[in-house]
Amino acid sequence: MKKIISLVIVAAISVSFLGGTPSKKPGYSLNILKDNIDYEISDTLYGISLEDTGFFCDGGLVSNLVNNNSFEYEANSLAGWNITAANYNVSSEYKMNENNRQYLKVTVSDSALIENLGYTELYDYKTDNYNEKKADTADMGFKKDVKYDFSAYFKNENFNGTVTVYLSSKGYSEKIQFTIDGCDEWTQKQVTLQSNVTADGSLCIEAQGKGTFYIDFVTLVPEDSYGYDNENWKYVTLRTDIYEALKELSPSFIKFPGGCLVEGNSRENIYSWKNTVGPLEERVQTANIYSDENNGRSYVNSNFMGYHEYFTLCDDLNAVAVPVVNAGIICQNLCDYENKAEQYKNGAITMEEWETYLDGISVRPGTEEWEMLVEDIFDLIEYANGDETTEWGAKRAENGHKEPFNIKYIAIGNENFGEVYLRNFDAVYNEIKEKYPDITIISSTGNTYEGKAFDDARLTINSKYRDTLADEHYYTRDGYLFNNNDRYDSYDRSGAQVIIGECAAAADMGTIQTKANIWSAIENASFLTGVERNGDVVKMVAYGNTAAKINAQCTENSLIWFDSQETVLTPDYFVWMLFANNYGTNYVTTSLETDFSEDIDEGIYQSTTVDTKNQVIYVKIVNSSKADRNIRLTFTDFENLNNPSVQYMAETFKSACNEIGDWLKVAPKRESLTLENDGIDYKAEGLSVSVIRIPYGSNNGSELYEFEDYKVLMPYIHPAVEIAIPCVLGVIIAITGTAIFFSKIKRKKKNKND
Repeated sequence: MKKIISLVIVAAISVSFLGGTPSKKPGYSLNILKDNIDYEISDTLYGISLEDTGFFCDGGLVSNLVNNNSFEYEANSLAGWNITAANYNVSSEYKMNENNRQYLKVTVSDSALIENLGYTELYDYKTDNYNEKKADTADMGFKKDVKYDFSAYFKNENFNGTVTVYLSSKGYSEKIQFTIDGCDEWTQKQVTLQSNVTADGSLCIEAQGKGTFYIDFVTLVPEDSYGYDNENWKYVTLRTDIYEALKELSPSFIKFPGGCLVEGNSRENIYSWKNTVGPLEERVQTANIYSDENNGRSYVNSNFMGYHEYFTLCDDLNAVAVPVVNAGIICQNLCDYENKAEQYKNGAITMEEWETYLDGISVRPGTEEWEMLVEDIFDLIEYANGDETTEWGAKRAENGHKEPFNIKYIAIGNENFGEVYLRNFDAVYNEIKEKYPDITIISSTGNTYEGKAFDDARLTINSKYRDTLADEHYYTRDGYLFNNNDRYDSYDRSGAQVIIGECAAAADMGTIQTKANIWSAIENASFLTGVERNGDVVKMVAYGNTAAKINAQCTENSLIWFDSQETVLTPDYFVWMLFANNYGTNYVTTSLETDFSEDIDEGIYQSTTVDTKNQVIYVKIVNSSKADRNIRLTFTDFENLNNPSVQYMAETFKSACNEIGDWLKVAPKRESLTLENDGIDYKAEGLSVSVIRIPYGSNNGSELYEFEDYKVLMPYIHPAVEIAIPCVLGVIIAITGTAIFFSKIKRKKKNKND
């Protein structure tokens, strides 16, 4: 009803808020000269970070719907499962293999039900408040007429009876029955189920009979998932809608597995790439550092999204791989490193205590464990780049990819910093450079993006490791990116180039999910114009969190939100999409000029690039003010300008956003533009991001990037206005009703008098 009311009166609302006599707009000019085509900018500028936070991989991109499929959760080995049986427990006495140690033991006296709820939502909407009811509500997203491949391993002790498998939701799938007679050793059972409804539900395994059996490694994979029946995706397939959303971003690089995830939270839990390749049932499932048992978040990596799947995804998306490996240090944000370092510096702890502490959180170069860590890095490079005659190249081919992946980058550590990181980084840097001199190494500037610690890290990298890419991370608010558009203008052009491995601005309005609104998108876009201007220094930039499950998130930032059935693309997503698909090979030195002499708050950011090979000029204009800005674009010495167009987003309210389960309200539009006297008069609407494309020479524009039209059924209406709508309607109805009532009385009196 609320949506219908909004649609009915949206025209009136628009007139009320946008109408009136327009004031005179400040005028700007931007002269783009062919002679001002400047330095080449990175051809790998825009990318994504693929880190399993907020169930981005397990429970999201990975198509398997079964949560805790191997009962390996240490803190809660039955997380995700509801079991009704005479007796059951998680055991490891008869483990499947050394890497898959735990399984469910079930004793049946008559019947038993083993139900998996999938990756459920955990929190109240727009909050991180744990909701036990949600956490216990089945959340596998079934689609009508889609088939699902069920697989599980059984070992029969003395069970005599049948096992029935089905999908439970608002509508039931066909129930398929089988026996586990003869399963004296671990035996895989597979059936195909078809959903007869689009609804959320669970996977049910019923046992009828008597006796004890064991079950392990349960999976449920939809046959409509990306990569299904593709040999390159031998072990894992991907959820199609999330894959398609990533594909539309056209990432030129993908960073994996993050992120703090690669660091681990203990020496025993240091992330190892070898745990993530090969047959799924032989992969080591490890604790995720984003687990929060006190707040209902049981989170363990199945490692279904392993390095092999990651490299394959890069291949399919034509993206450069930026794999991250552990630097022999656990997550310093979780082990009180800064406090301990300060205590040692001030003499509060002795050198012996300091060294003992370091040995507890890190691997020391020169030790046997260190040599194993370095060998693991060499093995990863061989897995990616070696031919089939090498040990690890042969394993890659066995896992489904015969040709080498040919990686060119490797990052050592994530947000590591301080004395311990420099010690370890120096050691591994020298070993990699000796054996693989053509690999570009990525160094870490730490967990801050300004201040003494950051400056010291940059100074060290520029003095000793300037052939590396220095990885900078920043999650900001309060307009930091607006105010630091010039961050890289003063960087040493002969120093280490930069990868911004994680970057995002949170708007100062809205809640979790709605902070990714047009205002945050505009702030991020404003900063990206500065990144393009410094595309000779900044080699790569990735948004901080690419995707997260709604009501199960770890952070407030995300380009893509998803639930069990659908995805929602944020305004930040569309900025990344527009910028990544529309930039050139060279920067063009330009500056906005205004014909107004008074000091005004312009709120305008721009960057101009040109693709000299394909002959396209790209002009990005970000208007952070609420007022429209008129801009005259002129072009000098660019012959035969053709078919200019613009792709843009513009909104009335800063809080304009898209939400899961609602109509898409904020999305890009596209229009043709008119050339007059070798120029374009363009109106950059208030609160807008625009990408203007001008083909020239022999390019007629037919090959330029185009997106499919997004169906926006109604514009975004401010929440306060939506609340006011029923009240206003009520008043109008009351006044109208009263008027009609008195009008009838008046007519009756008149008729009586007549």
